[in-house]
Amino acid sequence: MKIFRYILCAILFLQVSDLLAGQWSEAYEVMYRFDVIVTYKAKLDGDVLLIEATHASEWHTYSMDNIERARKKSGKEDPETELPTRIEISGGLKVSGNWYQTDPIELSQPEILWYTWGFEKVSLFAVKVERTEGEEVKITINGQACNATLCSMVDDAAILLPLPSKEKFASENKYSAFDFSSLVKVFHTR
Repeated sequence: MKIFRYILCAILFLQVSDLLAGQWSEAYEVMYRFDVIVTYKAKLDGDVLLIEATHASEWHTYSMDNIERARKKSGKEDPETELPTRIEISGGLKVSGNWYQTDPIELSQPEILWYTWGFEKVSLFAVKVERTEGEEVKITINGQACNATLCSMVDDAAILLPLPSKEKFASENKYSAFDFSSLVKVFHTR
């Protein structure tokens, strides 16, 4: 009887994982004191992992390539700038392409030689992925969120996303219809 229950639970888990594929995860809220300043959520669209950041009014975060952009603009090897958004994935997916992001807005202050780029309102990050072992993917986001007067760290914001079975991913979920043309490729100099 116990074996039957374990098998039934495993089947139900796999069916729920398959149903949830393609739906947004629960939102991870980054707080400053008592206010939500940015929320992150993720979903799998075929073979594309999408991560959405929604910023509270007057708050912004920074592009994945903020340091590279500041390096290029300032000519300095180690420019002073805000921390970029960093996204790591582990578990049942691995990155198989380049990262893309919403085209960041320039937030630079050239009069003080401070160069920085970021996002307000809603931004999106996307990357092609391959299915590996595991029933879920863990997405970890780090960076910095600021408003006009202060900044707060985004430390290890973690999203767990159930994945479709390897077989389902390989067949019907393999290819995404996601249109990358609304995003820009993350710039890397190294």
